[in-house]
Amino acid sequence: MKAPAPRHERQNRQSMFCVLFLFGVLVSALSLGSIRLYGLYLEQRLADCAMKTESVGNDYTLLEEYHASLLSPSRIYNYARSELSMVTASEVETIKLISDSYRGTALADAGNSSNADAGPGVLSRVFVGTANAKD
Repeated sequence: MKAPAPRHERQNRQSMFCVLFLFGVLVSALSLGSIRLYGLYLEQRLADCAMKTESVGNDYTLLEEYHASLLSPSRIYNYARSELSMVTASEVETIKLISDSYRGTALADAGNSSNADAGPGVLSRVFVGTANAKD
């Protein structure tokens, strides 16, 4: 009669299955942890990009306000009067261009005729006024 094999020498498939299962759980846990860390990294980068976008938007708004203040008619008028010593024109003349269709040129007329001094018609004077930098 043969003696039974010692316990440490037995080939048991159940222990091999447990080892493989534990190895699979360990790999799954490590994968899940790495995916979580990568997700946190991406979230941090997204928050950083959002902050930069908001900062650039605020800078753009400030620049738009500054640009609008530089182009305001009152500022241009005051700058022209004080810095450039500009004054309102007193004698304004209208120059009419007479086109010569045969030669394709235009001649300037000083506007001494009565048609040049007539200006716009009575009806159009209601809609057409004089331009001023303060307006």
